Parts: sequence; structure tokens; C-alpha cells
Amino acid sequence: MELTKEQIQEIDNYINACGIKFYDVKAELVDHFASILEERLEIEPKLDIHKTIIEEHKKFSDQGFKKLLKTKTDTVHKRFYKLTFLHLKSFFKLPKLIITIAIFYLLKELMNLFENKEHFFNLLSGIGLLIIAQLFIRVTTNIGSKKDKFLVLNKSDMFLNLINSLFIIFNSSVTFRSDQSFTENNYNLIHLGIFVLLLLFYWSGEYIFYQNKQTIKKQYPNVLV
Repeated sequence: MELTKEQIQEIDNYINACGIKFYDVKAELVDHFASILEERLEIEPKLDIHKTIIEEHKKFSDQGFKKLLKTKTDTVHKRFYKLTFLHLKSFFKLPKLIITIAIFYLLKELMNLFENKEHFFNLLSGIGLLIIAQLFIRVTTNIGSKKDKFLVLNKSDMFLNLINSLFIIFNSSVTFRSDQSFTENNYNLIHLGIFVLLLLFYWSGEYIFYQNKQTIKKQYPNVLV
């Protein structure tokens, strides 16, 4: 027996009251409960919906939905990092290896235009600060947004915070270098290589974040993402 809109809304309200705020997780749970209730209603037409929802909830575990949410969070976390590193890895294989070499070469040529190499790395630090600034604005905007929150996109935001930390570390490494080290070409090339790696890592995270967002839009076309 198919559930009414009111009955589905009752399931949604119950799951929301249990602390599940992520739309994608909540939608999956609503579908799970709806399927079970439809089967039960075929056998028991006068079934107490609210009581049955509570009974099914207790079947998950002693912690209710907490264990389920933790499992899903860990799964999303691992999948996101796996896809990000796979995308990063692709920049060290043809044809994307050409992009990596081109970025490194262009930055190296730009570095050679600076008589004082410390000024060049300060410029890279400035680029890092711009990336951090736009990340901060995005995270702040998302916190106050009325858009529905998705677990997949929430983990992506956490990844972007990691990128934020990595660029701060890079900027600190420039500050702590000695004046003598900036005259050593090998040190400069290694430091430049680290910056290129950070850029590619950042780009990989943004790419996976965008892909996840597109997937969510296709799965939930009527939801504001």
C-alpha cells in the first residue's frame, strides 16, 4: 500500500527530530522506512504509523541513527579522498603530465625574473592567501545559507579547510627560510615543486567537489544545492 504525503512527511519529521540534518542521508532513510511501512500496511491496514516508525528505528542499534551516520560519514570521507588523490595522480601521467610540466616551467621562468627570489616566494604566499580568503568566504557563506545540506558536500568543505591549512603551512615555510637559502637554486626548485603540488591538490579537491555537486543536482533536481 502506497503511503500518503502526510505519512511520508511524518517519517521525514521523525528522522529530522533524531538529528539527521543531511538531505541525502535523510532521503535514504525516508525511502527505507517508507518501503517497510508499505509492506506492513499491506498486512495491517490499521497499522499505527508513528509507533511502527519508532519500532523500526530501534532495530538500527542502541545508538539509533548515530552509528549509521558515522558509517556513512566515514564512507563519504574515504571515497572523497580516494577520488581526489586519483585525480591528483592523473597529473603525473600523460596527457595531464604536460599540464604539470607547463605550470612548473612557467613558474620557474617567472622566478628567474626575480633577482631576489624571496620576493617571488612572497608572491606565491600571496596567491596562497587569496585561495585561503576565498575558501573562508565560501565556508562562511555556506554556514548562513538556507540551502539544504548534503553529507557529500559537507565532507568536501572539510577537505577545503585542509587545503587552507596546507597553504598556511607553505606560507610559514617561506617566512622561516633563511636569506642564504633563497640563493640556492635546488632549494628554490624544491620549494616551487611543493607549491605546484599544492595547487594541483587544491584543483583536484575542487574538481571532485564540483563533480559531487553535479551528481547531487541530478539526483535531487528540485532541491537547492
